[in-house]
This record gives sequence, structure tokens and C-alpha cells, in this order.
Amino acid sequence: MTFKPPVKDCLMRGKIMTKTIPLVEAKKNLSAIINDVESKYDRFTITKNGVSKAVIMSSEEYEGLLETIDILSKREEREAIRKAKKEVKEKDAISLDEAKPRLALK
Repeated sequence: MTFKPPVKDCLMRGKIMTKTIPLVEAKKNLSAIINDVESKYDRFTITKNGVSKAVIMSSEEYEGLLETIDILSKREEREAIRKAKKEVKEKDAISLDEAKPRLALK
């Protein structure tokens, strides 16, 4: 069963749907919400008295978010990302297909 809140309460970010629902609705439909979170990577913002109080997202997405925060919290990692982006932008990088023969990979 898929939980379908009113369309006006949905927000698309990329292909991930963020739905805002009141706590009362979340309680009534928790099983369907968990199914949507797991199967479609939907996110739910739960409100209480009209104020955002919690977010439900998949545990896989949550772990990825924590990993991203960890990576971005390290200066060396941010610098490596900046350098890689610069190399790609300046065409000072090669594709995986170009790298494989050079490294004798299949």
C-alpha cells in the first residue's frame, strides 16, 4: 500500500519525493510510509501543530548522508574533491574507459 498525502503537500527534489504530513496522519499510515521510504526513497517531514518536528527517510539514505557529512567535514577530502572537479573542468583527467587499458584492466 502506498501512502498518498494531498498533492499540495509534496515537494520533488530530483527524483526523491519529500512529503509533509501531520503527526496524526503519520501515526495512522506508518506502515505505508515505511514502505514508501524503503521502496521509493520518499522522505516524509512530520509536523506537529503545523511545525516541522521530524523527518523519516530510509536508513540507507541516512547512512549515506552521515558519510557525506563525514567526508565534507575533513579539509583534505574537500580539497581532493575540489582538485578532481578542477581537473575534469580543465580536461586534465581521463575516463575510466581510457584508464583501463593503461592499467591493464578489463
